Amino acid sequence: MDIEFKEKTFEKYFGHELARLTNITFSPDQCDEALLGFDEAFFMPEEWFFRFGPYVRRRRRGRLTGIEIDEFNKLGKSIASHMPDFRLNLFVQFKRPIYLTSRGAKEWSDWKQSYFRYETTPHQQEALERIDAQSYGRAATIYASPAFRHDKVLWEHMRNGAVVEHSNMASAGKLKGHEHYSYIAPGYFGKGHSETVDIESDPLQQIIGTGYERNGPLPLNQHLKKTAAAIIEATSGSDLVTPVFHQVQTAMGLEDLNPNSLYDAMAIIRIFSDAFGVHYYALG
Repeated sequence: MDIEFKEKTFEKYFGHELARLTNITFSPDQCDEALLGFDEAFFMPEEWFFRFGPYVRRRRRGRLTGIEIDEFNKLGKSIASHMPDFRLNLFVQFKRPIYLTSRGAKEWSDWKQSYFRYETTPHQQEALERIDAQSYGRAATIYASPAFRHDKVLWEHMRNGAVVEHSNMASAGKLKGHEHYSYIAPGYFGKGHSETVDIESDPLQQIIGTGYERNGPLPLNQHLKKTAAAIIEATSGSDLVTPVFHQVQTAMGLEDLNPNSLYDAMAIIRIFSDAFGVHYYALG
């Protein structure tokens, strides 16, 4: 049975709640229509908007009009110096599962009741595994999907700020080698398939807490540059990941990107997000 709401709707409210779990959250790919990709859930200093307000993106993939990239980088450094530091990256692959109610369903024997299931995509899965490895503990990569299927339930959870609470989350690393993942309830437990394996992932708050304890604080501009450098490494030398990243990079007309430039670093993160359908959140 199909889930009644769209994946994009679930992503939006999950992201809003995620932003409230931390002191400050930044996501450059959260809202396509915003000047720089922010939406109302993500706190940024007013000065950022006041300084960049006059400069608009004239077309979807065009560069900002009216400001030099060097000036953008300098201003970004200045703004970052007045903001809280950042410690962790969270890459979230949202999934819209199907709900299986038939005794003839392939994994029915594993659950002996109705269950949710989604597929993993090889190039997305490898991209998440590689970015996790290249980030040296500064990133967490997870899948997130609803453990409910009706529109009215989504709106109820949205009003109560309980979308995250009623979602199922799985570590991308623990899904390595599995083509499907199934679950029956919110939380962090499910099963990987085709050879059935129980999978228990770390709770989101534990992921955030461990990341904060383990990682040194960095200003936002440095944090984003470090993230972009990890993405460049993660998307190099892979038969599955590299062609997809380069295809999107070329389509966007963003060749010769330098992760040591804040403007380019944000572009690299956006390319990765678009190429692999992943949402990126910097947590501070």
